[in-house]
Amino acid sequence: MTQKSILQLSLKISRLLQKIELFAGMFCLAVMLTVIVLNIIFRYVLFKPFAWSDELSNYLFIWMSFLASAYVMGEDNHVRVTAIEQRLPKRVRNIVHLIMNVIMLLVFLWYIAPSFGILKNLRRSNMLRVPLKYVYLIIPIAFSLMALHVISNIFLDFNRIHEDMSSRKTSKQMLKS
Repeated sequence: MTQKSILQLSLKISRLLQKIELFAGMFCLAVMLTVIVLNIIFRYVLFKPFAWSDELSNYLFIWMSFLASAYVMGEDNHVRVTAIEQRLPKRVRNIVHLIMNVIMLLVFLWYIAPSFGILKNLRRSNMLRVPLKYVYLIIPIAFSLMALHVISNIFLDFNRIHEDMSSRKTSKQMLKS
């Protein structure tokens, strides 16, 4: 496989994952909103609120938040301090960006296994009586998704660095002639 085909494949996979993350996040938001509105109606109109609505809303919010984090990682729009990075030359900035992505990848990979380990020790939820391991399963899933997105971003970084080096070689050759 060539460098371009690997980059294109990683981008396709990342975009597919983002579509799934976006759909799942929107589904969580829609269900959460529906449960909250129904609970308001049942509480203030029928005077019979759902005891479980807050718990379900919290769990859906957890899933939605982690899915949003993974989606944003695919867009490479995560929170970072860029005050110093912006002042660097383009070539150095690309290398710094690559290094930051490699560090993020290592952190995400580092946390995947322990997050699965935590799931073993969880009990059932208070109201819904759902095993909490299913609620918090999103944590290792999100770390895995973010790691896949960062891998795609690393391929993009390598491509930027390669293009920058190629353009420098071309401009040096033009100066010699």
